[in-house]
Order: sequence, then C-alpha cells, then structure tokens
Amino acid sequence: MVGQTRPVAWDREFLYDTYPRIEEAFSARLDESLAPRDPSVLLQVVRELGLRPDSRVVDVGCGEGTYAFRLATHFGLRVLGIDPVQRHLDLAREVRRDVVPEIASRVSFERGSATRVPTADASIDLVWCRDVMVHVAHPEDAYAEFARVLRPGGHVVGYQVVATDLLPREEADWLFAVMGVVPDSADPAVLDRAIAVSGLEVVDTIDLASEWGEWSEEQEGRASRALLHLARLLREPERYRAEFGDEAYDVMLGDCRWHVHRMEGKLAGRIDVLRRPGGG
Repeated sequence: MVGQTRPVAWDREFLYDTYPRIEEAFSARLDESLAPRDPSVLLQVVRELGLRPDSRVVDVGCGEGTYAFRLATHFGLRVLGIDPVQRHLDLAREVRRDVVPEIASRVSFERGSATRVPTADASIDLVWCRDVMVHVAHPEDAYAEFARVLRPGGHVVGYQVVATDLLPREEADWLFAVMGVVPDSADPAVLDRAIAVSGLEVVDTIDLASEWGEWSEEQEGRASRALLHLARLLREPERYRAEFGDEAYDVMLGDCRWHVHRMEGKLAGRIDVLRRPGGG
C-alpha cells in the first residue's frame, strides 16, 4: 500500500531511549514543505497546450463559473460553461453581469452535463472537467461525449479525486453515499478503462496524491480546520443535528472527512490530459 510499511516490532529501548534522541530533529524535518503543487497546475497544463485565442472550450460542471472566467481571462478563450444544476447557472450568470465586457462576451452558460454536452460534433478545442467525473454514473459515456464534441487534435484536461487502496470499503461506502459519489467512478481502474474505450489518447496522467491537500493546509490551514470540525461533529452530534438537521449534519461530516482523507492518502488527486486523434 502507498505510504504504509509493516510496523517494526515493539522495542522498549528504541521507543523510550533511541527515538526521543531523534524526535525533535524528525519533527523539524517534517515541518519542511515538500513544495506541493497547487491548483494552478491545471491552468499551466492548459497553457502548455498552446491554444490560440478565441479557441472554443466547454467547462463541464462549471459550478458558479470560477474556472470559465479564468480560462477566458488568462488565455482569451471562448468558454461555454455547462452544469445540470440551475442554481449554479443562475449564480454564474450573475457574476457574468459584473465582469468587464471583454471577458463577459467570451463566456456563456447553459444547462448540460458530462454525458450531454450541448454543442455540435467536432466543434470544441478543449474540454475542461474539474471535480465532475466521480459524480457520473457511466464515465465511459462521458468520455465518449467528449470525443464527439472535440475537433481532431482537441484536448481534455480533467481533474478529480479518486480512492486509493488505503480507503477501507466501509468508509468509502458511507462517504461516497453522502457526497454523491458513484463508487465505481472513483476507481482509477474504471476511469482508465472508460478512457481506453472512448477513442481518446492519453497524453499524460499526473498523480497529485495529497499535494493539493498539503498546499491548502500550508496556505490556509484547511485540513486542520476540517479535522477540528470533525472532532466536534463526532463529540456532540445532537447539538448540530438539532440545529441544522440530519442531512446537513451528514454532508458536513462527509466534507470534513473528505479533506482529512486527502491528507491521509485515502483519496488522491489525479489530472488526465487526453487528446482526440487527428488534426495537425
């Protein structure tokens, strides 16, 4: 298993004499950052594709439009954000009204999903898909849809969190049910097979492991805050259930565990860079 080795046998002399002599130095070394990559690595991946300004992009699962606006601002791309949740589209359109006209003219939002992209065949230069595939029941259908809308030579840049061998099945079952994750779609092997049958070529697969979790902890203390919240939720569940309800309690509990599991290596970040064959 990644990150785990067989524990050493109990040794009183090591535990109470040898280890205390190195503990401070060991802790100090662990205080040194391993220079984790941050979410901007996704934009760097797009930059390296060398897309021309005005290239057409679909932001699949655009949410409130954060990355649709960034893609338009950083690279001059024309971005269609799609999402199945009307509230997300409404919020994204509100933001669009407040951005500068040059950027607003490059971004639009429509109802759609990973398996139903509202564009013509071979009309898109880039499919951007962040934190979406784990919610898709049949990822092979989504990748086939991406292949349909991409022009020959067009790319997919996708990011999501997947389960690792460190996540016990019973923990995964509860967590995925609460967070709306399709268990098979969080399995890296399932994703690999779905990509393989789509006809898309794998340009690169970047294993981020716990890097984004480490980065957010170093910058914002997000994981330690989630751990503190988790402890409070578990110690006095009825306090929070009474105020916010059982469903909200479970979602908050799941969200806190999600962040902690990312740091533990039970969940891992993954970037897939894919290409539709053909083109110049």
